[in-house]
Amino acid sequence: MQKYYLLLICIFPLISCSQNKKVNSEPGKIEAPIINQNFTTLKFEANGKPCLASINDRYIDFKEKSIFSLSLFIMVNTLDKNKDGHPTDKEALIFNDLQTEIIQELVKVLGNYCYVGTTTMTGYRDILLYIKTEDQKKAIEIMERFKKKQNRIESISFESDPEWEAVSSFYEASALKN
Repeated sequence: MQKYYLLLICIFPLISCSQNKKVNSEPGKIEAPIINQNFTTLKFEANGKPCLASINDRYIDFKEKSIFSLSLFIMVNTLDKNKDGHPTDKEALIFNDLQTEIIQELVKVLGNYCYVGTTTMTGYRDILLYIKTEDQKKAIEIMERFKKKQNRIESISFESDPEWEAVSSFYEASALKN
């Protein structure tokens, strides 16, 4: 399973150009790509069950959160599970392929957004993103198409979160771990 998380961490910086961009001092202006990206794997518990998060360290102390103030969390059901409700190796590959498709489509349509990472919980995984508020309608259209063709997608949720409070505990833990 660990090799699939490593694969996931290695692939996404290459796929999503939006997280490979560096924001300069002018809000909203994007500069050249950042070559080295790191993800931190965090282990935690929810309801007494083991969970994992793979968090993009690019956004520790990110100053432009208010530009990408809308969270987009995509819940994907895990159909083939181990005893903890986490995906088997085969299921992890299916999830990674689906996530790659979603990321590629978002890059094409939205351009810039922030890929925060993923969580693996009992029975499902979440894809954690932050987008510009004005891109919500486009993101809904993209995700509704995916939801129609992929029964694993359980839900798509948006929430105004200009301070990224929903993922702040992940970033606090990532900063401490690094």
